[in-house]
Amino acid sequence: MLEIVFDDDDDDDDDDISSNVRKGSGTTSLCVTYKPDGEEVAVATLEWTDHLLQLAFTSLCYTADGKCILAGGQSKNVCIYNVQEALLIKKFEITQNRSFDAVDDFINRRKMTEFGNLALVEERETGEGGKAVLRLPGVRRGDMAARAFKPEVRVFCLQFSPTGQAWAAATTEGLLVYALDPGLVFDPFELELGVTPTSVRTTLQAQENSKALMMAIKLNEKELIQEVIEGIPYKDVELTVRSLPEPYVERTLKHVSVALESTRHIEFYLQWVQCLLTNHGPRLRAAKATRPGVVPVLNTLHKNLARRHDELSKICDFTKYSLRFINRLGELKLKDNGPDEKQEDDDSDVLMSDNS
Repeated sequence: MLEIVFDDDDDDDDDDISSNVRKGSGTTSLCVTYKPDGEEVAVATLEWTDHLLQLAFTSLCYTADGKCILAGGQSKNVCIYNVQEALLIKKFEITQNRSFDAVDDFINRRKMTEFGNLALVEERETGEGGKAVLRLPGVRRGDMAARAFKPEVRVFCLQFSPTGQAWAAATTEGLLVYALDPGLVFDPFELELGVTPTSVRTTLQAQENSKALMMAIKLNEKELIQEVIEGIPYKDVELTVRSLPEPYVERTLKHVSVALESTRHIEFYLQWVQCLLTNHGPRLRAAKATRPGVVPVLNTLHKNLARRHDELSKICDFTKYSLRFINRLGELKLKDNGPDEKQEDDDSDVLMSDNS
């Protein structure tokens, strides 16, 4: 069973939450996790009943915005629940490998007899004298390799990405990563009649930058939005950002954050980030509670900025030390040659000036 305990008090007292957990169902708790804001704690217990499955959650993980929770454990299924509504949103099946135990949801009727399910009956070999060979674990005699059993499917750990666009599971089948690919789905935003890629490019050529960017965001095509953003002159970025309505700011910041991961125009996109956060930062901070999509966008921006900073730091350090090596090598070369060669170089320079 999955229980959510709320901390309604304003005091930062962890004892209140602990007492609420102890006053729960009274069964064994298998896993506990905190919501990112620290206002909730989710507890997985043994009291879980499903019409088809008997399972226990041993790993829990909140999304970055705290709206959903990911649960998995002693089952082939990983479930995503809506915390506020307490509803199952989606169930992921991590394997269909029937060599694992607890993979089949239904019993094969052909193996059902009056004595029970034959699939659960262990076949035993008959030895000399009609005695059955018992394949028991821990015995010192007999063929230990003859004992057959099925390993059970398990989900050991679950973790959501900070952006909320992917999650990973460590299972008996290995490490599994599930991610959203928004590029495969046409998902327009407030689309209007007459908004087409051709009209977007025409508007951009007419230097109506804000209108062209909003039209591209309405189509919500990644390549088109990138073309419009990179087509706006560097000096017009701040004016374009200031004239954007609030619903388009978050989507623009999202595309800029994603583009920072692989673009070569780092300084250009940093200008976009600076203008967006300078002009709309306070409103984005105030909207975190009402618009859950803001937190994943900011996490994506932070991740990509940190990655590009590390990459550029390595390049700059390598270049700095290379320049130091070249300068030092030149100094040593001049020192080894001595003043005679330097005097000859000065005489040749004077001769060239006289000839001219």
